[in-house]
Amino acid sequence: MATVAFLGTGLLGSGMVERMLQQGNTVVVWNRTVSKARALEAHGAKVAATPGDAVADAERVHMTLPDDAVVDAIVDGVRGRLRADTIVIDHSTTSPRGTAERIPRLNAAGVKFLHAPVFMSPQMARDGVGILLASGPRTVFDAARPALERMTGEVWYIGEQPDRAAAYKIFGNSMLFVIAAGVADVFAMAKGLGIPAADALAVFSKFQPAGVIKARGEKMARGDFSATFELTMARKDMRLMLEAADGQPMAVLPAIAERMDDAIKNGHGGDDLGAIAAAVVR
Repeated sequence: MATVAFLGTGLLGSGMVERMLQQGNTVVVWNRTVSKARALEAHGAKVAATPGDAVADAERVHMTLPDDAVVDAIVDGVRGRLRADTIVIDHSTTSPRGTAERIPRLNAAGVKFLHAPVFMSPQMARDGVGILLASGPRTVFDAARPALERMTGEVWYIGEQPDRAAAYKIFGNSMLFVIAAGVADVFAMAKGLGIPAADALAVFSKFQPAGVIKARGEKMARGDFSATFELTMARKDMRLMLEAADGQPMAVLPAIAERMDDAIKNGHGGDDLGAIAAAVVR
């Protein structure tokens, strides 16, 4: 059990706070929109008037904040109120470049700071499951690790390179966005063909394309574009997809078609579909 400050109690932050309270911790919360912090009083949280008031007696400070600018402003504002032994753990999704500057700057100034973004929904945060990434000084991580392990199903320490967790977080989120956009384009094709959206999803009960990330992705990362699905044939299939949508708005397939066309113009027509990455991996 510990005295914890939590700054930023939106959906994810609130789930984390509820988990901490269930484990018997004393949690003092602050949020710019006060009603979101007040909602946690029913679970046993204490509400602070300011971020500085929240952190004054905390052994750990956790944050889920909107962006780099807010993280910098909040940390700069509370530094004078932190105890010497307090660990500040930032769960915000922030830019790799901003994080690369922030972590060494703060630790050099005596603030024990760690970046620990997560792959969790709010409910997963309440249940203590999911993946928590971490990067920053090993000594800070080692001190924080027992608390982090109580927050989630897996803690993945990526190392001292300060921007690595931030980079991996946006890599993961990018795939979530691509998947959502891909599903939207499946629905566009289905609408163009007169097939209900729910019925269109039936194909994925049998065909599960997630394995492509490892199988084709590893080849692409090596710059190996030996064909198992020739790009010109993939472009033909893309034409069929765009035609099937019959004018319905599409999220990602038209942009992929343009990337295919560029790769074919650059001599990759006989290479694998993965050659659409040639410009960035070679």
